[in-house]
Amino acid sequence: MDQGQVEESPAQNFCASLLADAPWQAKSVIAAALATIAGLASWVTNFSSPAAARFAGSYLGGFFIGWAFRRFLKVAALIAGGALASMAALKSTGWIDLDWAAVESQISQGIVSIHHGAEGLKQTLSGYLPSAGAGAAGVFFGFRKK
Repeated sequence: MDQGQVEESPAQNFCASLLADAPWQAKSVIAAALATIAGLASWVTNFSSPAAARFAGSYLGGFFIGWAFRRFLKVAALIAGGALASMAALKSTGWIDLDWAAVESQISQGIVSIHHGAEGLKQTLSGYLPSAGAGAAGVFFGFRKK
């Protein structure tokens, strides 16, 4: 290895792959950030109300939430797939014996718990994102960001 080269760890590679297509590079995020800054500057100098900054800030918040949720879903799908594959392999070799009725009841309880948590999160976020329409648009475009 040359003296100028630095070996990257697997953790650094994982983080680099998660941030490979960072959300702050999107044109709509840059425009919303500029609108937020301009709205705040206009409000501080008493030229306008903070509505423009709130609208753009809500879009930014929603965009980052959508982007993070998409990344979370990718990682969660990989983990769930690995867990299911390992359970299937262990069951086929006879190392474990699963009570599928208990597994199904645990999964249904988990889904109900996640649903209640999502409802609470929705209420909390709607209180913090003053412009729900801009926040929803941000979540949509953030989730679509590849």
